[in-house]
Amino acid sequence: MKVLVDLDGTLLDFKTGEKNAFKDTIKKYTGHIVNNEEINKFSEINEYYFNEYKNGNMDRNKFHYMRYKEIYAYLNIDGDIESSDEYYINLLKYQSDIFDDVIEALDYLNHKYDLYVASNGMTEVQIKRLELAGLDKYFKKIYVSEAIGANKPDIKFFEYIFNDLNDFNYDNYVIIGDRLDSDILGGINAKINTIYLNRDNVNGDIKPFVCFLVW
Repeated sequence: MKVLVDLDGTLLDFKTGEKNAFKDTIKKYTGHIVNNEEINKFSEINEYYFNEYKNGNMDRNKFHYMRYKEIYAYLNIDGDIESSDEYYINLLKYQSDIFDDVIEALDYLNHKYDLYVASNGMTEVQIKRLELAGLDKYFKKIYVSEAIGANKPDIKFFEYIFNDLNDFNYDNYVIIGDRLDSDILGGINAKINTIYLNRDNVNGDIKPFVCFLVW
């Protein structure tokens, strides 16, 4: 069995990493110390524009530009948009907080199955974070949407993996992830089994093959 494992929200705590990188970026370029409301607003903006990018409604450069353009407008602060985003991305590379249950789960899975990372994001950032977290040793290969040229839930993301592994038997795959709209829908689109890691107890119309509140 080949197990495709999502990264952010599944293995690594992206929300904490996003918060820390955003706080440090705004402080560096404006001197402003953001509060929780402003952090939550950036997270909301970042999520919106990432989904626009993921769904093919804008390219990556526009996604990066718009999130800082909008947050600076919200903060009513003049800031260097492009430099801020570049600095933020660099900080993200070093945000590698692991959920408490991850090591035990990977130790168990690694002895039974072939594990592969299947992540949306920037290749350099995701690989660096995996290495810093010490998780890269568990995975035979790392698949990131930037290198593939398609984002989950696009079937092209999964077709790339099937071709690279030279295995087109869908019964040989399962994907584990925390997002219904990318991991689980992507697995459904690719006709493979899905395991929904429902950390935030979120339900929706997309139905996974299996649902867990925790590992």
